[in-house]
Amino acid sequence: MKKSKNALVILAGGYGKRFKKKLPKQFNEINGENLIDFFLNRIDINIFDTIAIVTKKSYQKKTKNLKIKYPFLNFLNVEAGKNRQLSSLNALKKLNTFKPDNVLIHDAARPFSSNKLVTKIIRALNKNQSAIPYISSPDKKIISKKEFNKPIKLIQTPQGFKFNLIYKAHVNTKIVNAKDDSVLIPIENLYFIKGEKLNIKITYPEDFNYFKLFVRPVYKSGIGYDIHQIDTKTKKGLKLCGVKINFNKLVGHSDADVGLHAICDSIFGALSMKDIGYYFSNKDPRWKNKNSEFFLKFARDKLKENNFYISNLDINFIAEKPNISKYRKEMILKLSLLLKIPKNIISIKATTNEKIGFIGDGLGIAAESIVQITDEKLY
Repeated sequence: MKKSKNALVILAGGYGKRFKKKLPKQFNEINGENLIDFFLNRIDINIFDTIAIVTKKSYQKKTKNLKIKYPFLNFLNVEAGKNRQLSSLNALKKLNTFKPDNVLIHDAARPFSSNKLVTKIIRALNKNQSAIPYISSPDKKIISKKEFNKPIKLIQTPQGFKFNLIYKAHVNTKIVNAKDDSVLIPIENLYFIKGEKLNIKITYPEDFNYFKLFVRPVYKSGIGYDIHQIDTKTKKGLKLCGVKINFNKLVGHSDADVGLHAICDSIFGALSMKDIGYYFSNKDPRWKNKNSEFFLKFARDKLKENNFYISNLDINFIAEKPNISKYRKEMILKLSLLLKIPKNIISIKATTNEKIGFIGDGLGIAAESIVQITDEKLY
């Protein structure tokens, strides 16, 4: 059986006057995640071959990161029309080039739609021309003196359609400024499925409190490792985690602080960046004898730029000598000041190499670092 081609339209072109914010509600963020990001993170986006994001031209830069985040998907930036109906039409015209079998049209203001609902809509399209989710309201509607207590059905998005059906409906309709895509479809082609009560629409500023409850902090981890040879011709000059130690210094292009180098690499890894050598090459004369605190501050600034905070930092030294435990408290304080993080989330440990190999022979010192970062502000 031939696999159906599915497309997704996310309508994010509205301004939302009732939201009463300068930035449209769909682009307001919590923990670095806006309404569009949140919805896409909740669903299996591999279901879709093409995703069209409809926004005002001035806000298209807000969605460019999606192409970077999901390079395996075909993302289309579509300029919004003067109203919702024209925005849908603009997206469908762009999608027509790809000839999808099915299309789901979704309002960015409904970020809580689940993957279960999306999957149910696509399955329903295997046998039906459309799949429109709804929920029953406990409220009743009075139509006239003779007709009252009529049950209310609340229509939701995403709404699923056979592409050709909804495309032709939009192109040929005489209706202007339709607030919902399903109203353009003949009633005999409408198939209703149960929606979700949690699939609410963000309309007013206070509705954003629901978004705050749903958004979970993001946690990422990174690993760093560095090793340097001991300069046996010297008897002092060693620096570990920014602390001066009365012991042979290490050989290196900079000050060879293996602790700070390992921490930098772990932060770069957690941020999906390149290694320390890419940013501070040992062939670049600018970094000759450079204090490694400069490199760590660069890594700290990258955390700030990306709105991440260190939630735990674990450093382990591997060396026969010196005795690292004597300097643990001083190192923790130094790192706390350099990274501007609480001391109680820093761990300094050390072990020997049991007289084995290069380090075991007392010829080198290594350090490994594991960092956990989060977009939740902790301090």
